[in-house]
Amino acid sequence: MIQKGVTFVVQGPLTPETMRGIHSYKKLGKVIVSCWDDDSPTLMKKIPHDVKIIVNKLEDDDSYNFQNIKYHIESTLSGLLEVETPFAVKVRSDEYFTRINKFVASVYLNPDKLTVCNFFFRKSVLFHPSDHMFGGSVKSLVGMLENSRDMVSCYKKNETVEVERLGLSSDYTFKWLTAEMTFCLSYLKTKGVDVLSDIEGMSNEEVVAYHRRTIMQHYRLVRASDLGYFLFRYGSNTDPDGPTAFTNEADFLRYSIRSITSLDDF
Repeated sequence: MIQKGVTFVVQGPLTPETMRGIHSYKKLGKVIVSCWDDDSPTLMKKIPHDVKIIVNKLEDDDSYNFQNIKYHIESTLSGLLEVETPFAVKVRSDEYFTRINKFVASVYLNPDKLTVCNFFFRKSVLFHPSDHMFGGSVKSLVGMLENSRDMVSCYKKNETVEVERLGLSSDYTFKWLTAEMTFCLSYLKTKGVDVLSDIEGMSNEEVVAYHRRTIMQHYRLVRASDLGYFLFRYGSNTDPDGPTAFTNEADFLRYSIRSITSLDDF
């Protein structure tokens, strides 16, 4: 059943997976595809006529782009700014989910929180909720992306930003400022939470406790096992073997640093 209150923003370069995802998302709401001007014309023509397409200009400038965050922000934000419904769900164009009802339901039931999945949402890495898909009010999502854009605007293209520069510690998070951390800090800012100021002077143990309280208050989690048939990707298309693909939850739960399955895991 189509829900008139939600729009799916499919962001990133077009792939065959884009089309499979669109088929599922259209059953639940409107769909906007935010892609790039160098995408395949053949794939572009396969997008259904009732799906709005935004073609972003791919520019390689001096902007900070660690983990492709420049393009992640640009394509997501340009899509969100075209949304006319009160809620939105952001998904990647190279991934798909065939049963996203529970995710959409969580967005509706928790309008003042950010709903995410558990793909690489790790207990041992603080301020690192998954950024593969997220949903919430359009106002909060636009605010998160605008805050993210502002946050990284002072850094340069080939710069790697150590978290110590921000007041975080690599004792409890990654050494470098990741896209996930950028989005998390930026989303919490839309809720009036200034993480970097709040944790100043805290011990590591106090930061861990603060993190748990803050995430529990402002996030909701939906497991990948509740998303039907799915495809998650990890890594880059520039890797020798391409990105790693996961099609079941058990595999990525065992991969690298263990993902959580519930916020209670904190």
